Amino acid sequence: MSFLFPFALFGLLAIPALIIIYILRNKYKEETAPSTYIWEMAAKLLKRKNPLSRFEHLLALIVQCLAIAVFSVALAHPVFTLEGQADDIVFILDASSSMGMVHEGQTRYEKGIELIQEKVDNAVNGCTFTLILAEKEPRLVCQKVDDVSTFTMYLENLKAPTKNETSLVDSVALAQNLFNEGKANLCYLATDQDCSGEILSNIEWLDCSDNEENYSILGLDYKVEGTGLKFFITLNSYASDKDLEVKFYLNNQELGSKTCQCVKGVTQTFECKGFTTQGYAVQSVKAVINATDGLMDDNSFTIYPNTQQINTKALIVSSAPTYLEAIFKAMNVEYTVVPPTKYKLVGGYDIYVYDSFKPTALPEIGASMFFGLKNSVEGAGFLASAEVIPDESTTLAWTNNEDSSLYRTLTRGIGMNRDILLKQYVNYSLVNNFTTILTANKKPAVFVGRTDVQTREVVFNFDLHNSNLPLLYDFVPLMRNLVDYCKPRTLLDFDYEVGDKATLNIADEITKITIHRPDMKPDEAEPIAFEKGQEQYQYETRTVGEHLITVTYQDGSTKEINFFVHMNKPETVAQPAAQANFALAITENTVKGDGLLDNILPIIIAAAAFFAADWILYTHEQY
Repeated sequence: MSFLFPFALFGLLAIPALIIIYILRNKYKEETAPSTYIWEMAAKLLKRKNPLSRFEHLLALIVQCLAIAVFSVALAHPVFTLEGQADDIVFILDASSSMGMVHEGQTRYEKGIELIQEKVDNAVNGCTFTLILAEKEPRLVCQKVDDVSTFTMYLENLKAPTKNETSLVDSVALAQNLFNEGKANLCYLATDQDCSGEILSNIEWLDCSDNEENYSILGLDYKVEGTGLKFFITLNSYASDKDLEVKFYLNNQELGSKTCQCVKGVTQTFECKGFTTQGYAVQSVKAVINATDGLMDDNSFTIYPNTQQINTKALIVSSAPTYLEAIFKAMNVEYTVVPPTKYKLVGGYDIYVYDSFKPTALPEIGASMFFGLKNSVEGAGFLASAEVIPDESTTLAWTNNEDSSLYRTLTRGIGMNRDILLKQYVNYSLVNNFTTILTANKKPAVFVGRTDVQTREVVFNFDLHNSNLPLLYDFVPLMRNLVDYCKPRTLLDFDYEVGDKATLNIADEITKITIHRPDMKPDEAEPIAFEKGQEQYQYETRTVGEHLITVTYQDGSTKEINFFVHMNKPETVAQPAAQANFALAITENTVKGDGLLDNILPIIIAAAAFFAADWILYTHEQY
């Protein structure tokens, strides 16, 4: 036993003081007056009939001493240790998208918090509490908190569930580490996943689901035939058979609705036709389920076609521009061809293509493309050395630099399954920082970067006529990606799942980029921080719905770009749990803690009883 406030025991010093007072109190002598003699005699006769009367003073002293002792002990707040009676409890709270489903005004996530709070309130005094939030990566919110009010504060400050796909397996693995370290011996899993049956080991399931109605649009596509428009929509009704009315929109204008007969738990694709574009170009199409369910985030789906057109102008300096003309024409790039003998640097072009030609100066505005230069160009950031003519054709190798988002963008849509052969090339050494795409004998063959004046440049160390690359399928997507690099489109994809990273290309003339998420007010926007000369920015999507990018250019003009973020398909409804995922092993370090008993109410009641007994004795003696 221990005391929270041991100094209160100094109150016991009042007991000897009380005894001294009783010993030293005044022994006055009673004198009987004749007028009261009869009454005094009567009182003495009555007292003789009460055998306790001679012990009243002693009893009063004993009761008062006991009252002082019990009150002092109560104020010291004794605490009794209950060996091995407390648990070190770890709670795992599922924070996946499906935990955001609403039933009778309460989300599953909020229900999980309530269930955890109930376990905490009913726990033996002395238990400790650890909370793991099962997000995309498990987060240890708090560890071994022994105060209930403090742990409750952690629960109350939890944010809404994430929209990312989560893995409870990683969270259970984290709990296992706590078991192994002797920091936990009991685990509760609060989730809406179906953990019924004998699939849990050393884990208690806190069921957060209520079998709410839940519908979902898992995919949307469309097809335009003349002015006719048909939709292909993928639906699922998870809880029941349902005839779902779906409304369709073109460019945010409602076209009408169709009813789809969904079978419980079956993913189905429906063809919905009978709509017309009325001659308008498709800027966006949208489908919305016209019903209310437990999770509204997956009841709509929007497609933004890649209709962002950039008018790119190129100047080709070449004496044999056949390949370059063909590829630019295929990409709808406006181009002009001049022979090297008539070239002079003029403005007004987005890309300057130098095919086996060394310019005397580089453009200060606009990107440069070099093919097979045999001499170095001042300010280009690379140096030409020896020309190589191998005995046999050299095979180019992809650098496979998947860690670079720029590399992934530059190789987007390329199969990389055909050999690219060279029969002649020039060795280059790099002075500036470049991103290499292809190498020849481990030397840079195709690379991109910046000139000394920070304009973009693309470099091939070979003439296209000395390679089979123009004859391969990969040549088209490669050149399209390189043209996009020279004059980048801000966004290449317009459809994402929550948690995906959207790659924003930052053109040289862009001064500001903001993103408006669907959870923001109309006057709010999220600024994107980038540095001058930065090629790309990776934006992690966190919110379901339609997003708006606003781009500001050097001349003050702005451009708006929309993209849509939908829920992860596995998170539209809670999935059944797998037996192997949820098991905790008890180790030699997994032991119970000591409980505490600090209830002082019985002691206070005893002190009050002694005080009442003393008061009864006093009144009996007096009256």
